[in-house]
Order: sequence, then C-alpha cells, then structure tokens
Amino acid sequence: MKILVALHDYLPRHTGGAEIHAHQTARELARRGHEVTVLFTERDLAARDGERREGVLDGVRTLEIVHQREYADVRESFEEERSLAVFRRQLAELRPDAVHFHHLAIWGSRCIAAARESGARVLVTLHDYHLLCDVSTLLRPDGELCTEALHGRCTACLRRHPVWRERWPELEPEEIWAQAARARFERHRADLSRAHVVIAPSRFLAQTFEAAGWLRAADCEVLRAGYPGPRFAPRRRDPSRALRVGYIGGIYFSKGVHVLVDAFQHLRGEPLELSIHGHLDWFPDYAAGLRRAASGLPVAFHGPFAPERVDEVLAQLDLVVVPSVWYENMPITIHEAHRHGIPVVVTALGGMAEAVEHGVTGLTFPRGDALALAGAMRTLALDAELYDRLAQNRPRVPTLEEVVERLERLYTGSA
Repeated sequence: MKILVALHDYLPRHTGGAEIHAHQTARELARRGHEVTVLFTERDLAARDGERREGVLDGVRTLEIVHQREYADVRESFEEERSLAVFRRQLAELRPDAVHFHHLAIWGSRCIAAARESGARVLVTLHDYHLLCDVSTLLRPDGELCTEALHGRCTACLRRHPVWRERWPELEPEEIWAQAARARFERHRADLSRAHVVIAPSRFLAQTFEAAGWLRAADCEVLRAGYPGPRFAPRRRDPSRALRVGYIGGIYFSKGVHVLVDAFQHLRGEPLELSIHGHLDWFPDYAAGLRRAASGLPVAFHGPFAPERVDEVLAQLDLVVVPSVWYENMPITIHEAHRHGIPVVVTALGGMAEAVEHGVTGLTFPRGDALALAGAMRTLALDAELYDRLAQNRPRVPTLEEVVERLERLYTGSA
C-alpha cells in the first residue's frame, strides 16, 4: 500500500509528540512492507522557496519542502494557496492510496480536500487545536484559556498577521478581524469534514471539536500513540536518596516549565532535584528566565535528546512532571513514564487529566498552582508507600504494533 504521511515539522530537527508519533508509525508501516513517504516542511531563508529535498530516515522516505512563509494578509494564513499547489504536485507524482495528515500548519486544511479528490483515503490526526486556534493551544495572548475560538469569534491571535486592506473592501478594522476569524473557522470546519477518518489521541480533544460543532465525538476514532520498547517493572522509592524529578518536552510558556521551577522555590532544602530536558534555544528569553528563577536550586538544564535515547534518560528519573498550562491532548511523555513504571504528576487539565487518575495512577494539581505542585512532589519524596502504589498501578499503554495494526485497517476502510 502506498501511504503518504504529511505534517508541518519532522525529525530530527523537531522532536515534538506529533513528529515522534508520525515517525514511529511510518517506520513500522515501512517495516511491514508498505511504501511510505513522509512529506513535511522546513523554513529556510537561505534556500529557494518550494525547494524539495529527498532523504531517508530509519528506512522511511522523506520529502522536505522548503518554505519562506511570510503572509501579506491574514486570509493567506488559513487559505495557504502556495502550499496547496505544492501539495497537489506531490499527490500527482506519488499517487498514494492513503494520506494521513498529522498536522496541517503551513500546508493548510484545503489539502484534505485535494487528497480526497485524488482518490486517496484520507485520515487526519488532531494532535492539538490548530484548526480551531491560530496558535494551536487555545491560549489567549495573556496566557489565559480561550473559549471564543470554539465559536469562531476569537480574533486575538489572528492579529499577529498583517492585513492587506484591498482584500477587505469597505470594512472597518474590527470588522476585518471578525470576518477573518469566522472565515478561518468555517474554512477549516468544511475541510475537516472531507476526511474519511478523524483521529484524536484523547476523548477530551474529540469532545472539544464536538463542542465547536465540527463533528460528533462518537464518530471520532480515539487512538493513542503506541510505544516501541519493553515494559519495565514498576519503580520503588528509595528514601535514602533525593527524588529525581524530570521534565521532558518543549521549553516555552504553554508547557508550564516556569510552574515547575517555581514549585522548587517551595522545596528548598528538601530531598528533591530536577532535571529539565528540551531545546533551550527555541525561546531563549523564556529559557533565560527559567535559569534565573532556578539560580541556587537543585535544577539542571540538559538540553534535548534524540528520541531513541528516551529509555536512557528515563532510567535516571524517579518522577515525571507535566505542568502544561494549555489543554494538552495526550502527551507521549506521560505514557513513556507509565511504560517505565515511573509515577507522574500532571496538570488537572485536558488530556493530561484523562491520562492520570489522581491518587491511583499518579497525582494531579490545579493549573499553574506551583505551591500545589510542590506539595505533590514533596508527598512522593517522603511517602514511599504512596510512590510504590502509584508506580504499581500505572495503566497499560498500547504498543506501537497494536496502533499500527489499527491504522492499517483504517487506511483500507476495513475497520
């Protein structure tokens, strides 16, 4: 079967959950004999816009399309005419039997209809809220949670784009933003309806799109990521040493790393230490603020690591914390911790709360509450019985093979 996997970013430069999941499934599909191509984009101002770079990663054919995306008008940010033309050319050449979109940023949602019109079976995995929200997180610029995006009324994030007045004749500025928000909402809703299958890694995300009136949650395929590698024995707490707390992921505001560092301000002199793993150069001002806040604390910044080193990194941790302040969908870090038998502490929000049952498989804390997070970590450092019980109760996570078997059925329509 010829399968085209499409997304905005890809390994090895980008190591987010969507990229890792897309690559792991593509690699397993290729191993099973399918002809798999991964199509993605990369911003490169030193290259020619639209330049195509072919490669192979772990046996998977890759096609990278260079973009130098600068929008002249806000409408271009969701119509993506240039990317649509590029995508159609790839479809004509590759002639895939199935197209699986893992993200539509840069490509634009109109590629869904183009893929369907080519005769391919089309799947879309919703890893975040990009189709509803211009910044993908349902966070307002002030850092608070947004609800207006679910009704096509949010203009706050769209205002980062320019306006070309000739494209909005006879409209006042505020009317332009309102119309742009509505047009974006309806464009993406109509395009998503063209997919044969919509996948969500969490029930919460499916229910969010249902609340927006885009689909019925019951019709959405809820399919978590699958994980390669062994399932390790549950950890046991050793009270004679400090609790080794770890954060793994993006280093930027929505991930809430500042909440975790602030929590350690309340743990001075207590038996805990923190290791932070992630790119420190993506948002240097934010990372610099974290370093200042962590001064004098048992906090170490380790930078990113290659996905294949995850077992090595987790072997050095006793606890994983996911302190995000946005509606995380279903962070793979939580499930990697479960696979290792490591307890987790997460924000009681979105898919994070769905992945962890408080007091049974882990602990949760209120969004942005550094003091409550400190209390949860202190409890696990001092209460070995609770720690061991949470580790023992960790839920089973699906294997990569199980997830790919399900995808194969969805690709053929036999599910």
